[in-house]
Amino acid sequence: MPAARQVGIASVRRRIEEVSGGGWNRRLEDDLLDPDPGAPWLPLLYTAGCYLLPAVVIFVWLLTLDGAPPAGCVTDISGGGCDSPRARAFGAMVAGIPRFGLALVSSLVVATLLRRVGTTWKPTTVALAAAVVGGGLSTVLISAVTGQPIG
Repeated sequence: MPAARQVGIASVRRRIEEVSGGGWNRRLEDDLLDPDPGAPWLPLLYTAGCYLLPAVVIFVWLLTLDGAPPAGCVTDISGGGCDSPRARAFGAMVAGIPRFGLALVSSLVVATLLRRVGTTWKPTTVALAAAVVGGGLSTVLISAVTGQPIG
């Protein structure tokens, strides 16, 4: 390649970098790919965070519910039936722990598999994908075992 042509290409590149502001000409893949694929446990930690952080927020919200039974509530013959909104929500949360655990475990397995396959993905990308796929997988599995429809 002639020297004059190389100088011309270099000046065009320099002008493009000046116009683009330097940092704006990155590829989208540069933001999604992990330059340091070390720490194989990091996607597992982030995946667990995708589940535990919303669970903590919901638990804190549960504590703000009214703890008194509704006014004018009449109990049934056994003396039950007048639960407060907080007690009903807490009971539903406790009843959902096995399904939550299955979704968390399946997401952790998916995160491990995704990390082995996509070694250049960032841990946050792996965690989000694993949480979505693992949650869907556990939903389908629970529906198949219990026979209840998904919707």
